[in-house]
Amino acid sequence: MRYLKVLLLVVLVFLALVFFFQNQNALSQNLVLTLNLFFIPAMSSIPLPFYFIVITAFFLGALLTLSCLVWDKAHLSAKLLKNKWRIGSLEREVEKLQKKLGEASTRSTAFGKTGNKLPDSADTAARQPEDVAAPDPDKV
Repeated sequence: MRYLKVLLLVVLVFLALVFFFQNQNALSQNLVLTLNLFFIPAMSSIPLPFYFIVITAFFLGALLTLSCLVWDKAHLSAKLLKNKWRIGSLEREVEKLQKKLGEASTRSTAFGKTGNKLPDSADTAARQPEDVAAPDPDKV
């Protein structure tokens, strides 16, 4: 997949170069950009070659896309870290409950009791797992 992406990028750069060389006369014409809003005086830029505007728009679009991808990657990484913390907390709770179960079963066999009921079993079954003190990426 990585080689396919590199090949696609090389083809894209090649086509962009062919486009610029074949349209050199049209792209070298000067263009003046103006901004005319009603509440401020009109502004205009210095004369810029058209190819400069096309290249600038391309790189601004690439930077905007890259920033969106980086933001998404950071958001998903934070979610993954939060879920790993939660899994670790739940695994620790399972280990505690298994130890309690082991202690209760050894106690019941030592005293000759036949019931497998744990003390406070209704309390532990009704209790929900405690929340992990991890930052929530959705609320950031």
